[in-house]
Amino acid sequence: MMNRQPEVYRRLLLTLVLLVTPLLILTSCGDDDDDMLVSYYMSIDSSVGYSASSEDEQQGTMSENSSGNVLYTTITRMKRALHNAYPIADYQGNDPAVLTACDNIYREYKNMYGAHEKNTVCVVKILRTHIDNDGIVRDSRTLTVYHFGALPPSIDSPE
Repeated sequence: MMNRQPEVYRRLLLTLVLLVTPLLILTSCGDDDDDMLVSYYMSIDSSVGYSASSEDEQQGTMSENSSGNVLYTTITRMKRALHNAYPIADYQGNDPAVLTACDNIYREYKNMYGAHEKNTVCVVKILRTHIDNDGIVRDSRTLTVYHFGALPPSIDSPE
C-alpha cells in the first residue's frame, strides 16, 4: 500500500496557492485612488441652444443669447451649487454634498416646470473624477443623471 499523504499535501498546497494568489495580486495593487485628487464636473448634452460664457458663470449673470432661458438658468445654478458644495479638490471627495446641492436645484426646476416638459432635450451628468499629480484625469464615474424636457416658448422665455 502506498503512502498517499504527500499527494494530499501537494494538492492542498496547490489549492491554497490558487486561492491566495489572486487575493495577493488584488491587494498588492492597492487603491491608487488614495493618491489622486477627487474632483467633480458636469457633462451637458443638449439638443437645444445652451450657451454660457465663462464671464457669465463668474458673474452669475445670463448672456444675451440666453434671453431668460430656463434651461440655461437652471444649469448655471447647478454649476454654481456644485462649485459651492465642493470648491477645492482634495483626496476624499464629498459625493453627498455635491449630489444634494444639485438635486435641490433640479427638484426646484421639476416642481416649477416638470408638468410642462415634453421630450428630453438635455441630459446633465454629474461625474466624480480622480486626477493624478500631473492634473490628468485618470478615471471618472457618473454619480447621477438629470433629464430636462422642452418647455413651451411662453414658459421658456419669461418676460
